[in-house]
Amino acid sequence: MRSKRLVVTYKLLTVLIFIAVILGGCASKGVPPAKNLSDADMAIKVAKETNATINAPLDIKIAEEKLQKARESFENGDYVVAQRLADEALIDAKLAQEKSQTKKTKSMESNLRESIETLQKEINRKQKN
Repeated sequence: MRSKRLVVTYKLLTVLIFIAVILGGCASKGVPPAKNLSDADMAIKVAKETNATINAPLDIKIAEEKLQKARESFENGDYVVAQRLADEALIDAKLAQEKSQTKKTKSMESNLRESIETLQKEINRKQKN
């Protein structure tokens, strides 16, 4: 009888330990997202190098604000929120970079079209003479 009671006690203890581990994991504030913060910071710098502050000012501003909030959450130990905000800042910075590149490409296309039209007019003018 004593061994049966001992087995039940061990099973109950095992279940309690399992529940404690699960609850402890749920209460975790996550893993420090230092790499995420660094990646977002680098993406913002790259976006600025592509003139995103001129070509996509709202997107780059949003990215910078999210990165700042991510750093604050990181300092407060709220790593889950910090990681989410850092990831969002990274995406916003990449969006700003792509918008900037698109604007540059469209400008180059426009300049090229103007040059082609000028050359075409010049060719037509020379052919008439």
